[in-house]
Amino acid sequence: MNHLAEYIVALLVSVILMGSLFVFHKFWAKTTKTYWVRIVIIAWMLVVQISFYVTQDIFNKDKPSTFMYWELCNILAWTSIFLMIFPTKLQLDFFMPLAIIGPGLTIFVPVGEGYSFSSFWYYQFYLGHLITLFAYFYIYLFGYTKSQFNWTMIRRSYTFAFFLLTFVMIWNMAYVPNGHNPLEPVPSGESSGNYWGPNYIFGQIINNIGLGYLSLLVQYFLMILVFGPVLLIVSWMILYFTRPIYANCGTEKIKFNFREDILDVKTIFTKQNLKTICKNLINKIKV
Repeated sequence: MNHLAEYIVALLVSVILMGSLFVFHKFWAKTTKTYWVRIVIIAWMLVVQISFYVTQDIFNKDKPSTFMYWELCNILAWTSIFLMIFPTKLQLDFFMPLAIIGPGLTIFVPVGEGYSFSSFWYYQFYLGHLITLFAYFYIYLFGYTKSQFNWTMIRRSYTFAFFLLTFVMIWNMAYVPNGHNPLEPVPSGESSGNYWGPNYIFGQIINNIGLGYLSLLVQYFLMILVFGPVLLIVSWMILYFTRPIYANCGTEKIKFNFREDILDVKTIFTKQNLKTICKNLINKIKV
């Protein structure tokens, strides 16, 4: 991997900053009484996004395939700015699991971008993803909204992810280069990284694991039925163990017993409970 030292430093900074939300939660709770953290996040994310859009020539009518940049981390970066201004439960329910998947994978999985410490793009890339992740957890953990990990979040995040992936795939198919059939695999000898055009979201996941040669339709079903659910389940598991620490914008500490409220699996999957569940299922089938 190129620039291993840069990756290790970015990884350590990410672990320290995200860990501080839990270890130094009293400090971060005090910051909720002012706006300086949210202002800093907004300012940095605007710098990151504007610099990216300018250099990548986004919204250029001469490049219709990049007219709208539908990468997941780009979407989350913009929504993190809106979250700092208008924190809402609905947005967290929709985007919180995706905020773990997108920036989390980018930070913790080596991507070999080739940025050095002396390059602005090193900080733009890693701190852009890190601050996006931090912004979502900051609002989630310190009670800016009443969002919490429950069945409502699971249903909303899954439904939103399904429609987002469907919309993005339709967009990808609309901008496949001329002569390339999205219903057929990549011909031998062609590069799967460039063959499908931008291939937003799917290219970053499917192609990076070596399956980019598959037709776009197959990529879509793989994401919807296999990789998407797996990634969502992982993000839900993380949210299960990282519950909100405060309520009412950091003014009220939430009390819960870690052993009973989080690790108490035995009381849920008891022999009697399983018998009751099986009996209810059999009754429903008979009806």
